[in-house]
Amino acid sequence: MAMFRRPINEQRDETAEELTLLRTEFGQELRTGLAELRGLNTDLRQQLGARLESGLQDVRDELRDLHRELNDVHKTITEARRESESLRLELETARRQAAEARTEFSGGGAEGPMPPVAASVPDAMHMTTAQPPVLDKGSAQAPPDSEPQVQASTPAIQWTLDAVLEQAAGVSAADLICHRDAWAFIVEQGARNAHFRVPGLATSGDDAEQTNVTLSGRTLIAVLSALHTTQHSDATSREDRALASTYYSRIASVITDALPAQGDATRTRIVIDDRPPVSTEQ
Repeated sequence: MAMFRRPINEQRDETAEELTLLRTEFGQELRTGLAELRGLNTDLRQQLGARLESGLQDVRDELRDLHRELNDVHKTITEARRESESLRLELETARRQAAEARTEFSGGGAEGPMPPVAASVPDAMHMTTAQPPVLDKGSAQAPPDSEPQVQASTPAIQWTLDAVLEQAAGVSAADLICHRDAWAFIVEQGARNAHFRVPGLATSGDDAEQTNVTLSGRTLIAVLSALHTTQHSDATSREDRALASTYYSRIASVITDALPAQGDATRTRIVIDDRPPVSTEQ
């Protein structure tokens, strides 16, 4: 039986060789597995980096668009502020010019007592056209070298405020001649109405105290409406009501007699100036 027995040394050598082969195979498998893991890790890193880069680029694009929109909004706000400031300056300039013009038209503030006013005033809602005064030779309303004329009496005509305003709307322009104090009062009253427009430069009338201005039909409407309101307001003084009533009746009496222009018809002329008749005695 000794011949079938293998020596212990041979068995030990064979076992050592098998262990060596197993170690070699295990090492190769392990290295192969690690190489595959490294490759997968590299691929994952590349994919993740590409996705992160794409996401960051999208974020950058969105931030760039948002920054561009913010710049546009800032420009719009800046332009709006600039326009608002320009409009504010223009408004202040217009107000200053209107105040200066109003002061100039009113004669810069008159000194001395107000001119006398009529003792009685007509009802503004049913105004009766007053008969024209006698025009004596040399009076302010009579042409030079003309003989005194007296207009024949005519039936009284009732005019409501609405009718007077409608008649004034048809007037293209009317020359108003009055004292500068009277003009200042008319401006103060008419400026309260939205249709009032400051006329052009006022000129001197027949004397240094008179003012001659040209009023449009729209301004006449504003003046008549404002004077009518003052005339019938209990909140105003007696003097203001007297002035408003007198000026209203004088303006309305001329406006209601106005007719459509034909040929070389003269422009409507309103004179607020009562004077005593000129004596013809030698």
